[in-house]
Amino acid sequence: MNIIQRETDHCEPRHNDARPSILIMHYTETIGPQKADGYFRGKIEHPTGGRVSTHYMIDEDGTIVQYVDESMRAWHAGVSYWDGIEDINSHSIGIELVNPGRKHGYRAFRPAQMMALIELAKDIMNRHEISPHRVLGHSDIAPERKSDPGELFDWKMLSALDVGIWPTPSQEDYKIANDYVRDPQNLKDAFIRAGYDPKANLTDLITAFQRHYTPEVFSHSAQGNGNQGEIDRNAAARLNWLIRHKPTR
Repeated sequence: MNIIQRETDHCEPRHNDARPSILIMHYTETIGPQKADGYFRGKIEHPTGGRVSTHYMIDEDGTIVQYVDESMRAWHAGVSYWDGIEDINSHSIGIELVNPGRKHGYRAFRPAQMMALIELAKDIMNRHEISPHRVLGHSDIAPERKSDPGELFDWKMLSALDVGIWPTPSQEDYKIANDYVRDPQNLKDAFIRAGYDPKANLTDLITAFQRHYTPEVFSHSAQGNGNQGEIDRNAAARLNWLIRHKPTR
């Protein structure tokens, strides 16, 4: 795997001797890689006014650039949470995929980019023993703030190649799903058991989950696939499958 190395001082030691146990996917929300590169290296001021970085960036042609050593804490997750962890940056490795995002014309990720991602992600997961259940999107860990990598990111395809997971609910999952659909508190508790932030708004949790696990609800041409931000049996059954298959720590 050919990886270009670029230096940045936008990093620091991981807090409390934490080790990577989560892999986070992002998109750059830039037209091309140049502006994102400037953000990560401190050459261009980020729109938030803060200093940001990532461990890796993958261009649309599959070129991989590394900015921060995996032993260090990159600044990619921001305020976020997963399964009891609030300092996600100390416990994760971040991968940014060059994509215009919602500000500049969100589009499907390129095949060469996804193939490079699969090779890189599998290598990271193997070396750090990261569970497929902990391969997540930025929107999973920050559902009230973020929507990347979004509904056009092919999580199902990645799962088929052992990067992340894709739920395949049973009839029992669909039976339990009825309880989630009827009872918002039961549904919120289920999201928390899966790992999502207990402080997040339920509608934002549903939307983040849909972006990852039921992206069909975002298709304008699809009919009968549910509504954005509203739980249905299909999404609820997939949520219950995740809970049932969640590994112990």
